[in-house]
Formats: sequence, structure tokens, C-alpha cells
Amino acid sequence: MDRIVAHEVQPAVVERAEILATRARTRLAQHRESGRARIEVIRGRRSDAFVELVDDGPDGNAVAIEYGRTGSRGRGASQGVYALHYAIGMAPDG
Repeated sequence: MDRIVAHEVQPAVVERAEILATRARTRLAQHRESGRARIEVIRGRRSDAFVELVDDGPDGNAVAIEYGRTGSRGRGASQGVYALHYAIGMAPDG
């Protein structure tokens, strides 16, 4: 029964994930000058879909991009972009 339900709802779940990903991509694009960071939708095994901020750069800064960072190692502090938070309506700045 679970497999049948999962099969039936997966298109709607993936569609919703794509909507959220589009919102996150818009937010990320407003703050990006360069780099490899991107928003991806990953399908789960059954009915899940995940919206992820991915950064394949040498430092892999996805967490710092989302949440910001304190200044260290010769780099200044940076405020977070909160692209994923924004996509679900939970960004600190609305």
C-alpha cells in the first residue's frame, strides 16, 4: 500500500520541490557574483524530494553561504544568504 501511495504522490512532491528550488535559486542569484554554488532537487527513494544548496568549490561553503560566517583566516565576516530558508518562508529578513 505504501508503495502505491508513494508512487501516486511523488509527482506532486517533486513539483512542490521544484517550486521551492526556483524560489531558492532566485534568492541565491541575487547574492552571487561568482562561484559554483547551486540549488538542486534530489528525488528520494519513494515519495521524498529534497531541495539542496550545493557548493562543489574547493572550500565547499554551502553552510557558510546559507548561514553566513564570522571573519577568520584572513577573510571578513559574511551575512548568510538564507536561500533555502527564504524558499520556505523562514528567512530572517522575510
